[in-house]
Amino acid sequence: MAKPSMKPSSKGAPPTAATPGPVVGNNTSKPESGEKVPLNFRVDPEMRREFKAFAVDHDMQMVDVLKEAWAAYKREKGKG
Repeated sequence: MAKPSMKPSSKGAPPTAATPGPVVGNNTSKPESGEKVPLNFRVDPEMRREFKAFAVDHDMQMVDVLKEAWAAYKREKGKG
């Protein structure tokens, strides 16, 4: 019976705590307080246009519109 070959791993060394800064996909460190992290989801093009237009019309960033909408939703549902 042939002995299995011992190929070196092509994955590289595992991340260490000394790895500088957060990297996308790197879950070994916690983001700093106040740092923004991705929240990715897809919407239909019409909703995106309306959402962006609303933000522009109200001189807001889209993330701020989302934050206010989320806060209002939580208040309405009694969870915040």
